[in-house]
Amino acid sequence: RMEHGLSIATRLAAHPTSAISDALDELRIAGALSGIAAQRTGIGRVCGRALPVRFVRRANDPDAYRFGGGVGKPLEIVLQTMRAGDFVVMDLDGATNASAWGGLASRLAQRRGVRGTILWGTCRDLEEIRAVGYPVWAVGVCPRRSRNEFAFGSINQAITIGGIVIGPGDYVVADESGAVCVPHARGEEIVALVERIEAQERVLEQQVRDDAVSSWDEV
Repeated sequence: RMEHGLSIATRLAAHPTSAISDALDELRIAGALSGIAAQRTGIGRVCGRALPVRFVRRANDPDAYRFGGGVGKPLEIVLQTMRAGDFVVMDLDGATNASAWGGLASRLAQRRGVRGTILWGTCRDLEEIRAVGYPVWAVGVCPRRSRNEFAFGSINQAITIGGIVIGPGDYVVADESGAVCVPHARGEEIVALVERIEAQERVLEQQVRDDAVSSWDEV
């Protein structure tokens, strides 16, 4: 059991998303994001405070256009706002035909101390993202830039992805099993419960190793 003097984010980061999801389920809190996958193996576990972003579908918006590659104007707002400790969570309406996040954004986020990025949509420049070691979770990949398909919607306002509400400052934890959102107001309650669940898991694991499982209900 971890020392309670540690921050809730530090305590959450010690636990797999599956265990955190179990705690959320026990409290009937919808917090596990489905359809989001880590974009490299060995990505580790990342925990940060949510910076929610929403882009809206709007084709050929002149305010979003910028020549060639680089960063589109809607994304520039995100890059100017993000800070160390943030976990960027972008609602792109699940779109798979254009990508709002790529290599340059990942490099800048990494330099700023941003913990990672989750995209309800696709990313691009995956080779570059993997090369610099920046953690990204996404629906998939698409090489096409997004500025011809999306305009800026909101930042630092709550978003809803697959029925999961993600508010500014909520705790986000992600690993190779996926991503979960822990409401900030219930962080202490949830981290205490996940520590109980993990302690139970350790007892069960030892029983499995010893071939000594008599009942799943007795732990």
